[in-house]
Amino acid sequence: MKVAAIIPARKGSKRIPKKNHHAIDGEHLINKVIKNLEKSSNISNIYITTDDEELKEKIDNKDIKFLLRNPKYCDDYTSVVDLIRNHYFEDLKGYDAIFQTYIHAISIDANTIDNAIQKLMDSDKNSLISISRMNVPVEWTFKKKNKKLISNFPAMQNIRSQDLGESFFDAGQFYGYKSKWFSESESNEYENCAYLEIKDFQAIDLDIPEDIEKLEYSYHYAKQKISGLY
Repeated sequence: MKVAAIIPARKGSKRIPKKNHHAIDGEHLINKVIKNLEKSSNISNIYITTDDEELKEKIDNKDIKFLLRNPKYCDDYTSVVDLIRNHYFEDLKGYDAIFQTYIHAISIDANTIDNAIQKLMDSDKNSLISISRMNVPVEWTFKKKNKKLISNFPAMQNIRSQDLGESFFDAGQFYGYKSKWFSESESNEYENCAYLEIKDFQAIDLDIPEDIEKLEYSYHYAKQKISGLY
């Protein structure tokens, strides 16, 4: 089995400027992710797709491969799925599967990576996502609009949590794709995906500047809980 890991690291982050260059405990986030990928027994090669020339100088492992990112995949509107599809057909077609992760996935250890890849390859599905359990039922969620709370499920907001059951969300830490997924141009709908559940402290994304502090806190907690996490 030949699996390529790919890390997207676009330069022009607007919500968190210079996101690619953040460090925790004196080490850049992307180097932590790379070192956990290197411990995986199922990853054949690691690639970074970026338009950030400055980032390349901060990668500890000089054997990491960089992919030339087409400028049309460097804007704010192109999806990562479209980017990965493009790289598969242009650069990675010889692999049996692609494992895509992000620079914020610093709490995803090698064992979790191996479990995800094995589950994907053993599944009758051609793609896999990471999921995590929500702390409250999804039926209790709402949006803020004009300083008012607007329930997403108005008919369900007064139902007891024990009567609603557990809800899960796309944790956004990693995705897996068999080569067949690309050749058959399958959709990315959740019903078509296999999944691996991860802990809530592993599921921190970087959307706003305050998330940097949250990521650091959760990473230090993960280090206490997960043996072998870099």
